[in-house]
Amino acid sequence: MSDPIANKTLELACTVGALDDAIEAIEDGADVNFDCGAPLFLAIINRNRDIIHLLLDHGAEGEAYLPKKKLKFISTREDLVEELIACAPHNPRDVKLDQISEIDTGIRDAGVQYLISELDWDNATRFRDSLDAIGAAGSHRCVAEFLQWARSENGTTRDEITEFLSSNDNAINEYRDRYLSTGEDLVALASDFLSDDE
Repeated sequence: MSDPIANKTLELACTVGALDDAIEAIEDGADVNFDCGAPLFLAIINRNRDIIHLLLDHGAEGEAYLPKKKLKFISTREDLVEELIACAPHNPRDVKLDQISEIDTGIRDAGVQYLISELDWDNATRFRDSLDAIGAAGSHRCVAEFLQWARSENGTTRDEITEFLSSNDNAINEYRDRYLSTGEDLVALASDFLSDDE
């Protein structure tokens, strides 16, 4: 039987992203699956990869959040974590006009490789989610496909990313062409989204 105080501590730690407190709550007897998996749900909503990993390490049932057809394509823990984060609802506060403009300019100037060569994974996926939120369907599809491909094909070190980018130059250029061909004005779409949100 789990400790109710430890459970509440774990729930709060997952809400605010306090990894040390989450570890302590688990050590104190918290059940990572209490209240139908509330701790994992909160970690997913808050997109906290470290806490998601911790909960999965202690038996959280991450597969329960994903449809069976998606589970077939998950081969690593990192894939599972990314799919869990991808199913989190978008936070309107994550749409930042200056960041969208900066990343859009980077992609237009350098190509979609900008997403993994100049940004960390969280910022790249936040940009992808922002595109979906503002209604930039074509750009979102292109960025989402590129990031999924890049995640499945390349490693995490700078050398592995450089090797991936140089060995897939033609395909990456096709992604850039697709991105540019959408003709979507991301700054205008983001401005409209943010003004509607006020």
